[in-house]
Amino acid sequence: MRIIKTEYQIFMHEHKSYIFIRKQNRDLSHYFHDSISPDPLNQEVLIRLIMKTEKVMGVKIHIYRKEIEKDIIFETESKEIKILESFAETFLSELEKFYEEHEAHVTRMFGSFIYLKRVKGELKAIKATPVPIQYCPLMKKLLIEVGGKEAEVLLSSIKQKDTHSQSEMMCRLVDEVVIKGGYFNTSRPLNSCEANVMFGASEIMSTAFRSGLIDAAVIVSNNLGTIITTNESNTQGAVKRMTGLFLTSPSREITKRAQESKIIPVFPHTASIDQLEGVRLAIALGYKRIAVSVAWMDNILLNEISKLEENGVILYKFGVCTTGIDTKTAKAMQNHADMIWSCALKMIRNHIVENAIAQIGVSLIINMYMYKSLLIGMMPVCVKR
Repeated sequence: MRIIKTEYQIFMHEHKSYIFIRKQNRDLSHYFHDSISPDPLNQEVLIRLIMKTEKVMGVKIHIYRKEIEKDIIFETESKEIKILESFAETFLSELEKFYEEHEAHVTRMFGSFIYLKRVKGELKAIKATPVPIQYCPLMKKLLIEVGGKEAEVLLSSIKQKDTHSQSEMMCRLVDEVVIKGGYFNTSRPLNSCEANVMFGASEIMSTAFRSGLIDAAVIVSNNLGTIITTNESNTQGAVKRMTGLFLTSPSREITKRAQESKIIPVFPHTASIDQLEGVRLAIALGYKRIAVSVAWMDNILLNEISKLEENGVILYKFGVCTTGIDTKTAKAMQNHADMIWSCALKMIRNHIVENAIAQIGVSLIINMYMYKSLLIGMMPVCVKR
């Protein structure tokens, strides 16, 4: 397989060399108004990681500048490209260990953002935003099905608009159902054809694989970040029943097994989430018919993703997890998405439904519109007109 660097770049200019290392974006203010956890990667940690890298390499590189910005930036006078590449790859291995030790995730259930963190060896949900949805028959059905007493209390707190209780019970629900259910277990199976709901994005992609309509899918998976899946079973198995993932930590164990399962982690050392870069990599690897799912405010990336649809490349663009997005993001979905899950967003139902050629789940608050696609067979399949 062709090897493409997605996590670092090396540039040389005059007498200096620059190494750009991709890091995680751990700005949680995007999801939580109050600061709940600072970025664990700081200047002191960076120096420590450099020292570990040089010790493993057995070579000391004179780095004159080391900055943590959007990327990690190193400046050196070294011109030895093999040494610079070795440094970048070794540093990423140390960075991967660091992120794995400081495990954290941001997921979403029923419109609520939940922050998970490993504390004293145990992964726990430690904060959840109030549930923005007052009622949804699908949400109620799924809660009752999997949630037990925690679900009953959560539904009651939603009905009574008790936001404090909602946050507390959502964390307990995630602890008891999601975490104990193995959704963040790094030894979990990655190949499965179990369909949880007929209109889920991964289920539709799996059906499209089975029908020969796509040859790759760009999705997001726990402990892996953005991945490229290559068949129906690893597409369904990689995501299971998760409804949204916005931050995750890498796992060396599951990354190795993912690669053995013909899953391609786009950012194997950092488990970053970037669907635009995922599509770029899928195209660079030679895939031509690619499905991609983009969640929440990241749907703004559809503006750029659509530009990649050239030279025989066909993209099937899924806009998911839309509750709470802004008008600009909704417009990007309206202009570029092929399938849209409206979730609890009146804006999408008001502006997009009139142009949809098919709708599923009319009685549910979670609707899916085939905006530029057709339905074939008993189960929805994404097919371009």
